[in-house]
Amino acid sequence: LWNGNWGGVDSDNEPVAALFDPACYYGHSEADLGIAHMFGMPNAFFSAYFAELPKQPGFDKRKVLYELHHHLNHLNIFGSGYAHGALKLLQELLK
Repeated sequence: LWNGNWGGVDSDNEPVAALFDPACYYGHSEADLGIAHMFGMPNAFFSAYFAELPKQPGFDKRKVLYELHHHLNHLNIFGSGYAHGALKLLQELLK
């Protein structure tokens, strides 16, 4: 999830949250949060998310791994601007 694939739509004059995800897949629910962390989604988003689906044991370590995936993907596609972030996350995982 990132700022470009969520928003609000109006349903019978009532605001309703909506997700637009053209790259959906079956996997661990936390994997979607990797890109949300990478691009700095607001704390209110994470609070609402975890109110519905509480953090599971080991989340803090998996969070780094899921974010690393997106840094490496962006490094591959967009270039060296993502190298520092990827290295920082790799170092964090190796602690």
